[in-house]
Amino acid sequence: MASQLTAADVARLSEIFDIYADTQDTDGTRYMSPAAFAKATSPPVLDTSAFFAVADTEARGMLTKDDFVRFQTMLRAPDAAAKLVFCASDSQPAPLRALVGSDPAARNYLKDRPKISYAEFAQLIDASRSERMRHAFAAADEQKMGTIRTDQLLEIARMFVPLEPAGPIAQRLSLLSESPDSTLIGYPTFLALISLLSDPGKIRRAVDGMQLPKDELQIPQSLLTTSSVPLSALEVGILFTLASGQRAAESTSLESINSTIDACYAALQPVPQFEHKPQPRTNLMELMLQAYNFAVGAVAGGIGAAVVYPIDLVKTRMQNQRAAVVGEMLYKNSIDCFRKVVRNEGILGLYRGLGPQLVGVAPEKAIKLTVNDFVRARLTNKQTGAITLPGELLAGAMAGASQVVFTNPLEIVKIRLQIQGEMLKEATGSAKAVSRGSAITIIKELGLLGLYKGASACLLRDVPFSAIYFTCYSHLKKDVFHEDRRQLGVIDLLLAGAAAGMPAAYLTTPADVIKTRLQVVAKQGETVYTGLMDAARKIYKEEGFKAFFKGGPARIFRSSPQFGATLMCYELIHRMVPFPGEAHESPREHSAMQSRELSSQTALFHAGNALRLLHDSGYKFGALPSASK
Repeated sequence: MASQLTAADVARLSEIFDIYADTQDTDGTRYMSPAAFAKATSPPVLDTSAFFAVADTEARGMLTKDDFVRFQTMLRAPDAAAKLVFCASDSQPAPLRALVGSDPAARNYLKDRPKISYAEFAQLIDASRSERMRHAFAAADEQKMGTIRTDQLLEIARMFVPLEPAGPIAQRLSLLSESPDSTLIGYPTFLALISLLSDPGKIRRAVDGMQLPKDELQIPQSLLTTSSVPLSALEVGILFTLASGQRAAESTSLESINSTIDACYAALQPVPQFEHKPQPRTNLMELMLQAYNFAVGAVAGGIGAAVVYPIDLVKTRMQNQRAAVVGEMLYKNSIDCFRKVVRNEGILGLYRGLGPQLVGVAPEKAIKLTVNDFVRARLTNKQTGAITLPGELLAGAMAGASQVVFTNPLEIVKIRLQIQGEMLKEATGSAKAVSRGSAITIIKELGLLGLYKGASACLLRDVPFSAIYFTCYSHLKKDVFHEDRRQLGVIDLLLAGAAAGMPAAYLTTPADVIKTRLQVVAKQGETVYTGLMDAARKIYKEEGFKAFFKGGPARIFRSSPQFGATLMCYELIHRMVPFPGEAHESPREHSAMQSRELSSQTALFHAGNALRLLHDSGYKFGALPSASK
């Protein structure tokens, strides 16, 4: 009988179903297609698509959530492997005859029957497996002494149980020999080993059923032989030898036994045809992918820039305000600056310079996001999917450096447009009294070299900003919002992006102040700066250390929501419009793939054994069995 799932199991399976269900009825009921079922249930080492017809008990071609949970429940039954094969073959004897070997009685029994019961099938499979084991051992027993060598034991055992050749169990098989000086394994030991490794769940149940004394560090064999789950004395002896790594060990630790059980599950290997290896991209596809990332980054960057542009204008005017100037200070603080801009220049004054900003921000944000993704992908371990902290910082720094070619011309034009209103007000007493210069006029005045004035300060700002920002963003998603466990929502992405922008923006404010001073045309009576170091020295001498953090709060209020909105849009667009041929796998899906071991290690083991039985029966892998009943 199938084991019952706990409430937590059902909740987790329901969550996995919700992630992968890809069809919805008019009444809102969600279903899982065969492709979605394979994606939801196949861990990296198995392809379980052959079992869709087993789960689809109503033969509707789609699975409900109840179907999915019922299938997972069946996988926990001790006889799940046999039952899966029986159901997949639709209880018809024809594909099962290959499983009964050369037993003439079994083959005759199956010959003229259109269908057989599961109880009959299970009994025949058990007998057939025992027969195959005997034949395999006898063929290797060249001396006809009822013994085989340890290297032969490994080869034969792998025909019946998952066993990793380089794993801890395989490495300790020589300890099962008849004596320290011998390399021979007896037939009874062979049978007990196969029985033990065929069902690691039986070992787990036996260990769980032990009456273990409190603070007992070593478990004697007697506790397992008297356990409620029967293990033969020879099986217990083999288990203790494999767990302890010592020949004929009388006791071992619980930790060692658990490690042996884990090794049994870890040894499960895929049928070669079922390995899913991503196809390498061609150079053309790689180029198209980077172009796609660039386009997505441009759209996301434009949205983020437009959202926070009024804050950016206030920040710029605050940073350009000098402490020692002729006359009074124009603005007391950022709020006062905001009010005066609206009063003197109107609401549209808050968006002065937005046009060039949008033209420039598209390639700027696009290249920054594209380079960061590109470098991160190259520095990420392909096996583990992990990237080191220095790798994250390097990717962000390279992204920041790459954007300066677009950022500097954009910034200098934007800044001169942003301060144009206050300069005209000082000159005429009215912001509307004198015509304003356009972005084109400013570009003509500056020339090509002039557009890159202050580029060194721009690099000093953007390189550390991006290194800090992208690293913080990645770790906030992973460590605070737990993207490895669930798919992050809009609010999660927005908060992660905004929070990451705070330290990045504030810590790089000094470079931003210097850059602003270098790129702005000094008014009459103001200090003129000739370079990066000259500006830093004069600002410190004339205005003090605090001057380096002028506009810092405004910079935080601008950068945080801007990058929050930009990264949120960037990730959402990737989800909604994935690159052709590469379906986006969300963090939540990745988490589900990590944990979708068919609901338990036992279920994974049973599914693997079932696939082996199907392979032995000549089942046509890669095609779904008929769902007709």
